[in-house]
Amino acid sequence: MRIALITTTVAAVIAIPMAVAAAGPQMTSSEFLNAVQCVAYEGASSPSVDLGAAKLRLNTEASKQPAAIAAAAQREAHAISAAAASGEVRASAACGASRIADEEPLERAV
Repeated sequence: MRIALITTTVAAVIAIPMAVAAAGPQMTSSEFLNAVQCVAYEGASSPSVDLGAAKLRLNTEASKQPAAIAAAAQREAHAISAAAASGEVRASAACGASRIADEEPLERAV
């Protein structure tokens, strides 16, 4: 009985901080906003690129961010999409393919 109590206590001490870390945001607010902008610009400049995995990660992160930051990111993504639809936007040089490439396996010629 005593061993079970000690084991349960140790497991709780280890598991609770891990669960809290997993439930919290993995990006700072500015990193999140920049990532949303980059994916939106990449989608605007290359509509044929599959951004499903990146968008899924950002949507998951949005649920962990403060509501105001998530709303700001959504407004920014919609603004970029609207500007792209009217032909007013080009992909930012600071992001886009370089970040998206990190998420996908590289194909190299041998």
